[in-house]
Amino acid sequence: MLPFLKIMVKNLLAGPSTDPFPFAPAHTPKRFRGRACHDKEKCILCGICRHVCAAGAIQLRVTEDGMAVHWVLWHNSCVFCGLCAHHCPTKALTMSDDWHMTHRGEERFDQREVSFVPYGQCSQCGARIHPRPESVVQQLGSRYPERFMMCPVCKRQELARRVTPAKPSITTGESDERDSA
Repeated sequence: MLPFLKIMVKNLLAGPSTDPFPFAPAHTPKRFRGRACHDKEKCILCGICRHVCAAGAIQLRVTEDGMAVHWVLWHNSCVFCGLCAHHCPTKALTMSDDWHMTHRGEERFDQREVSFVPYGQCSQCGARIHPRPESVVQQLGSRYPERFMMCPVCKRQELARRVTPAKPSITTGESDERDSA
């Protein structure tokens, strides 16, 4: 009986061992994966997040006018695996420590994150290309920034222009004979 009283007194002096949630903020471990956050300023619309999403919670929809894309993440379908954030090449997707996902049944279609990401323009012809934010240009296109801002057609033409040697001047024997006569 005495060992039990000893443990009880020790626990009473130590206080509660659980968080008083929801009356106070709960402790969240550093590596905990909560709600995914999308930064539309860094997004290049590569679609890798949608491809690797195990739950199919990410959708990319082109707007009716074709000038932008709606990036949508359904939090009700997300399983917080973090694959989208892991594979995002520009770190536009991050996992937050916000795990508060309680909601009423009628709010189930509001549990989503929507970003409007406009397309960019080719620096040569003005054609529609995937967006190239300045931070992405510095990170991925720092070697040839002018080429990084081109559409595939203009980029191909620019590369062909650089590779093709200059045409040699055609000389005929007639002009040589007139000059000597």
